[in-house]
Amino acid sequence: MKKIIYHKYGPPEVLKVAEVEMPEPAAGQILVKVEAAGINPVDYKIRNGSLKLIMPGRFPRTPGGEIAGTVHKSGSSSSSFNPGDRVFAMLGMPQGGYAQYVAVKEKLLCSIPAELSFEEAAAVPLAGLTALQSLRDKGKITEGMRVLVNGASGGVGSYAVQIAKVYRAHVTGVCSGRNLSFVQDLGADTVINYETEDFTKTGNQYDIVLDAVAKKGFMGCYNILKPRGVYVSTLPSMGLLLRQTLNPLFSRKAFAIISSSRAGDLAFLGRLIEEGKLKVHLERAYTLDEVVQSHQRMESGRVRGKLVLKVFTGQPEEKIPQSEGRVA
Repeated sequence: MKKIIYHKYGPPEVLKVAEVEMPEPAAGQILVKVEAAGINPVDYKIRNGSLKLIMPGRFPRTPGGEIAGTVHKSGSSSSSFNPGDRVFAMLGMPQGGYAQYVAVKEKLLCSIPAELSFEEAAAVPLAGLTALQSLRDKGKITEGMRVLVNGASGGVGSYAVQIAKVYRAHVTGVCSGRNLSFVQDLGADTVINYETEDFTKTGNQYDIVLDAVAKKGFMGCYNILKPRGVYVSTLPSMGLLLRQTLNPLFSRKAFAIISSSRAGDLAFLGRLIEEGKLKVHLERAYTLDEVVQSHQRMESGRVRGKLVLKVFTGQPEEKIPQSEGRVA
């Protein structure tokens, strides 16, 4: 089978298509034939070494924290899923979603809503769960709260705007000028063009600030938080993690969100999709052969919605023994 691997930290060009042996599912696992894999900023931040102190690992590594596909076989004699069932999941660490087959813990899998294609389904788990858990678990979102989403046109941000509206919050989205109408269509009550206006200097304050692009930082957003406001960043920097441990001492809270793979939460997002309250926005689907271009695009910071890989395409470039690896 084919999978994407890299042997060292570096630019997108370190990513290669490799031919490896198909994995065997252990007890409690399901072997999933992956039709599509989501692409997220965390993929390139792990690949380029930005997160190596927080998320160390072994080489060769395979990116990809969210997948969609069909059940191939189970590693147990009994399973709640049958071969051919359409499923999606957020993977734990190490990732490994950029592969034609992945062994996944059954408890992480969820059925794909009938309305979604594999490409759309692959764009939901990691980004959708990050948005949901940031707002609900860290921000304790309730009706009437004022929420600001920085990076509202991206993967996490586009879900966060919609989820905040499900909770009947007042939402301000921050994005570039070219994405103003897109964020308005997501449901944002107010949209700020960061190219012409600094959202930290408007004089407005918020109950929750979700920094989905991790550009301003906690101190940069401190003055726009209400006295008991919550700041959540998608970048788990050491400084923010340290500040998080001090939250009990302060009224304003700061969190680095590291989302958890929970099938129950994914099922909740699926219901929102079925009810028409949550929409998936894909900018483009790439083939495995185009993985370098996909990471180049993700690193541009200009992605609208999500990028995904269509996994069952592309040609192998080299053959790598699956057991090969070393400590990062």
